[in-house]
Amino acid sequence: MHTYKLTKIVTTIGPATETPEMMGRLIDAGANIFRFNTKHSTPEWHDEHIKMAQKVADEKGVTLGILLDLQGPEIRLETKDKADIPVKTGQELSIGLSFTGDEQLIIPHSVVFGLLKKGDDLLIDDGFVETEVMAVTDKTIVVKIKNDSVIKHRKGVNLPGKDVDFPSLIDNDIAQIEKNARNKVDYVGLSFVRSAADIKLLRAEMEKRGMKSKIVAKIESQPALDRIDEIIKAADAVMVARGDLGVEVPIEQLAYWQKTIIEKCRYANKPVITATQMLESMIKNPRPTRAEATDVAHAVMDGTDAIMLSAESAGGAYPIRSVETMARIAKWNEKLRPVDAARYAGSDATTIIAEAAMQVATSALKPKIDAIIVFTESGFTAHAISRYRLPVPVIAVTEKKETAEAMSIGYGITPVVAELPSGDYIGADEVIKSLRVADYVHAGDTILVIHGQHWKKSGTTNALAIMTA
Repeated sequence: MHTYKLTKIVTTIGPATETPEMMGRLIDAGANIFRFNTKHSTPEWHDEHIKMAQKVADEKGVTLGILLDLQGPEIRLETKDKADIPVKTGQELSIGLSFTGDEQLIIPHSVVFGLLKKGDDLLIDDGFVETEVMAVTDKTIVVKIKNDSVIKHRKGVNLPGKDVDFPSLIDNDIAQIEKNARNKVDYVGLSFVRSAADIKLLRAEMEKRGMKSKIVAKIESQPALDRIDEIIKAADAVMVARGDLGVEVPIEQLAYWQKTIIEKCRYANKPVITATQMLESMIKNPRPTRAEATDVAHAVMDGTDAIMLSAESAGGAYPIRSVETMARIAKWNEKLRPVDAARYAGSDATTIIAEAAMQVATSALKPKIDAIIVFTESGFTAHAISRYRLPVPVIAVTEKKETAEAMSIGYGITPVVAELPSGDYIGADEVIKSLRVADYVHAGDTILVIHGQHWKKSGTTNALAIMTA
């Protein structure tokens, strides 16, 4: 019986985990992908620490994915002298466009002033400060505070229901891409994506710099939900970014959208990450709340490919314990979710082979299948099998390190880089023997082998065989 964790864990690197020692401990605890959040730190810092992470992974002999998460066009407010501003329920507060007089608070984005009208909601700091617009001009917004709180410098602003026409890439995004283009980043996260056109723009900027990374579309707004199908089709992977999304849409809808996006991604054969506040209390506490543990379990049961830690691993007091806790919750609940036996769209050979693999792996065959081995050039077949959320690992063998690292996000996929024969397929005995030595499979295991007519030719996968390791 396999002992693998099938759900992947994305961990954000920050002050609490920026050393080689801590990176190694994160990997040992169950991290599969390191996220570098460009909202914080310089392009130089990310360049240095991405290289550090890749070195640590190479030294440990593991496949590690790298996600460079772009900041995107956020709306942030500024306070005078960067001071905290205490506010009381019912208090009215004037927000300016710039500091020209007595303004205590500004939003330096003129487009915001043109979007708002009396009665609109304006939310600050992920919605922890709620306000209602009382009056607006082209340079001033008067809001009424709805709850006692403190407004802090550089906190985010959300305008629920408004489609803010910002450029999808800001100067910092371009600088980060420019600096990290040669770092073999596996995934680039596009923040505040609104349409497929935003993804097309990012892909063009990456291509200019020879960057072949896959794009993760972060779903964080109503406009993105309105165009969710075209975004999924255009992206290589998707993130349910519940921080801004939970403010932009009514909170009662959030669970529905999480489940819907996950299901749509699985149908489209696109990996999906569920993110934000999953173990939020572990930033300060050694144990999560019961609600947080349940949240992680539900994301796993929903069939997400990956679950993500943000501040918990970047700056929290218990980064390693957070990963260990998330891994434990995922591993236990994976066993309980049913295999998705639904037929996915497609009449190509790969789709048919993937469905056949699902049927064999879940059949009454004795002995039961212990693992699936896929020989792959592009990773497509492995992902096609992965979306069935089988209870056994999919060991994806490739000669290409970049293919292996890109597969680090897929549910149940264990990427392995190995030297493969050339020419026509002649059997997998030697490769399976090497996998057994490396402890990916064990002597006597029943293995389902997926292969093509040629060892190293993409798009030829057309056969499966049952073997004993």
